[in-house]
Amino acid sequence: MTFISRGGGDFQVPCQRLLSIVLAVTLVFPSFVFGADQEESIVQKWDEVSSLRLNGEYDRAIEILNQIIEEYSNSEEILRHAYNQLVSTLLLKGDEENAGEKAQEAVLIFPDLEADPISFPPRMNEMYAQLRSELYGSLTITKPKECRIFLDDDFKGETPLHLELVRAGEYNLMVTKSGYHDYSESIHVDPNAKLNLEVSMDRQRNKRWWLYRIGPAVLTGVLLAVGLSIAGEEGQPAEEQPLPLPPPPPTQ
Repeated sequence: MTFISRGGGDFQVPCQRLLSIVLAVTLVFPSFVFGADQEESIVQKWDEVSSLRLNGEYDRAIEILNQIIEEYSNSEEILRHAYNQLVSTLLLKGDEENAGEKAQEAVLIFPDLEADPISFPPRMNEMYAQLRSELYGSLTITKPKECRIFLDDDFKGETPLHLELVRAGEYNLMVTKSGYHDYSESIHVDPNAKLNLEVSMDRQRNKRWWLYRIGPAVLTGVLLAVGLSIAGEEGQPAEEQPLPLPPPPPTQ
């Protein structure tokens, strides 16, 4: 193994270890720089949007907000704020139609989306609430208990189960429980409505169910027949035996 000497050979570091350290720094350091640059970039964009809104340059602000939504699609926090800013800017511009479309797009992604009433127009939350009532319903399944619930093969939880903000539409409901046959049916969730269900499931039969059901009856019948046979033999009178004949007389 090759060594690098420092201070007359008193301190030696293996080249392999040094290369590992250099490689680690090379890989990790850019991620910190990129994360810092990304955070600084979004802060600058928020500041730019605020300045444009104050100056009435709504079109440019809307353009930047759409870019943010596309660029930061994996960040829930940024997306929520960007949609609120976008809907608010469209309302300030007086574009009610596009504001409604973007609000619906936002509610479909984030059903529970809310806007800070201090920072945004109060009517935005009214828009979101109205859209939720038009797009979502609720589903409650109470029985049987401890069943696994699936909607379109997506596991939702175990009963008793209450689901709020279920997108209105058709679903394939599947209910499973150990020891029972799976239950499946097509259900429809209506907007602004509550769907309450109680499911009836059939218990699975053991492969030898017939033995457990018929066996005791057969065994009882056999024992009864044997008992009657023994009782009959014990109660039957004994047959009379004929008297023995006297011996013949001796011959002369």
